[in-house]
Formats: sequence, C-alpha cells, structure tokens
Amino acid sequence: MMEEDENAEILAAMKAAIDGSRGYAEFFTWPPDRDLEEAGVLESLVESMNLDGIPFYSALKCRGRSNDPPDCEGVDANGARVAIEITELVDGAAIRAAKMTGRKYDFREWTKEAFLSELANRIDAKDARYPYLKEPPYPGGYIVVVHTDEPLLSRSTAQSYLAGHRFPRPTHMSRALLLLSYDLVIQRCPYFELAFSD
Repeated sequence: MMEEDENAEILAAMKAAIDGSRGYAEFFTWPPDRDLEEAGVLESLVESMNLDGIPFYSALKCRGRSNDPPDCEGVDANGARVAIEITELVDGAAIRAAKMTGRKYDFREWTKEAFLSELANRIDAKDARYPYLKEPPYPGGYIVVVHTDEPLLSRSTAQSYLAGHRFPRPTHMSRALLLLSYDLVIQRCPYFELAFSD
C-alpha cells in the first residue's frame, strides 16, 4: 500500500511537471516548484565556481515564495548576510510560440544589442526591488544571478557579447552574474561576472 501511494505521488508530480512545461529553454525550469528551480540555479553556479577555485558564499538557503525578496541568501567571508535574487533571461515570444504551435525549435536569435539590453533590464528590475527586501539588513551586499537556457546564447557567444562591456552601475546592487545552461565541452554550466561602470 505504501509503495502504491509513493508511486501515485511520483506520477502526480511527473504529470504536473509535464503540464507545466513551457516547451522552450527549460534546462533550469522545475515545474511546478519554483523554489527547486532557484535552488538548482544556485547549486549549478556554486559547483562551477568551485571548479574554478572561486569561493561563492556560505550558508546558502532559498527563502521560499512567501518569504521573498530576496529569493535566497548567504553569508560572505566576513560573516555578513548577502541577499541573492535569481531571475531568468528568456524570450517570452518564443515560449508562447512553442506552447501555441508545439514547435520547440523556433529559437530566438539574439543580437549583441538585444542581449546586453535584456541583461541590463534584468539588473535594473532586481535593483528596484531592494527597498522591498525582507528581514534586512544585508551588509554583505545585494546580488543578482541571471540564468538562461536560450539555445543560441552559447558560451562563446555570451563571452564575445560581454567582452569589454560595462553595465550602468545599479543604485543598490553590488554584484551580478550570468549563468548559462550546461555546456558539454566544459562539462558544467558556464558563468560570467558582469562588470559595472565606475
């Protein structure tokens, strides 16, 4: 009886995930549980940074839907709390097209200008949420992790588009990172520290 209940629960979760599928750029998505999605993004970033010998933050935790913003938090090397927001760069029109037509291979072609503009928009949108952070203060800083699984935003494309670019410095945000989906060549998720202007 217990096994049947567990199987029914697993099948229900699988059905919910399939029903929630958007059909486009889904590497990081985890329907119907957004909290698991955010945890997966953070875990992928930390894993890739660790492989480079670059420490991230410790005591990482996702705060959950009812307790955000911030989506997650951590502690820096000095023991100060850090607020972490997670957001996605994805083409909404491509998602709508995939859902309406069932064609999952109409990929958005990102120009350098569109890519940099969308990243700047994500940074600005999260920077504007700073006054609404719950349980402040966060003396270790306020950061955003932008993740994407856009099929035509490869590691080499993102690297060439970001080369030498500086985003306008946000009012509140101290750091921004971009995380791409799994890259078979390097066998992990590539990431980029986004530079701000002085």
